[in-house]
Amino acid sequence: MITTAFWAVALSIGDTGLPLPQLGGATSASVPLILLAPLAPAIALNTGHIRAPLIEVTAGRTIARGDTALAAATVALTALVMSLALTNLGPEPELAGQAVRNLALYTGMALIGRTLLGGPASTVPPVAFALATATFGYGPQQTAHWWAWPAAHPTDPLAALATLVIVAYGLRTAALQDRPRRHLR
Repeated sequence: MITTAFWAVALSIGDTGLPLPQLGGATSASVPLILLAPLAPAIALNTGHIRAPLIEVTAGRTIARGDTALAAATVALTALVMSLALTNLGPEPELAGQAVRNLALYTGMALIGRTLLGGPASTVPPVAFALATATFGYGPQQTAHWWAWPAAHPTDPLAALATLVIVAYGLRTAALQDRPRRHLR
């Protein structure tokens, strides 16, 4: 349901921006809502994941694989729907690429956060990165800094590569999370 709301918001807002003060070089910037909208499905997807209790790790090995498949399917389905809808209906077709890239980036960050921080704190990395990008990520003439991948142009190769690496590592850590660990004696 939250992913459906994300699609509706992304389709309806188009290139609408929020004027925010900037601390990264610009005096103010119109931060596109498409930078923040993918946070909702990424957070909802991550908080819906199940983690097997430590005592049941061997019995619940497929839980991590199922969570990983759900995360990958959500990003892939969103990519398909957003590309079809925004290409045919939207005012700017490149918004589909930016929305999908940001959803994949935030989902990967949340999955990595789940492994490192665990539980509810797992949503801190994508939210902190989105807020840092919105506040510090724009330089003069509202150009995104090199590290502000969510704000980068949809065809930016560094943003695409960084997103690919982060989502791949996030999916890997999520898939391996419930594997039994060998204890050294």
